[in-house]
Amino acid sequence: MRRPIESAQARAIAVGLIESDAIALLELCGGFGAVDAARVIEAVHGRVPVGHVAYALESLEGAARYKAAFAVRQ
Repeated sequence: MRRPIESAQARAIAVGLIESDAIALLELCGGFGAVDAARVIEAVHGRVPVGHVAYALESLEGAARYKAAFAVRQ
């Protein structure tokens, strides 16, 4: 099972991809909260465009059910 990555890992991965010229833009999943997305955006220093998918209010209940169903059991 894939585990979610932490904000610090996401920043490091994004910067590594950009420095290797492996990407021309970065799109963050809606699973990233606004704070974590902002940290990734700050880390890339404008070197590539960064998009962030956000959930509309009517989808939050479904997103919460999805998260609960696939939460990593500790």
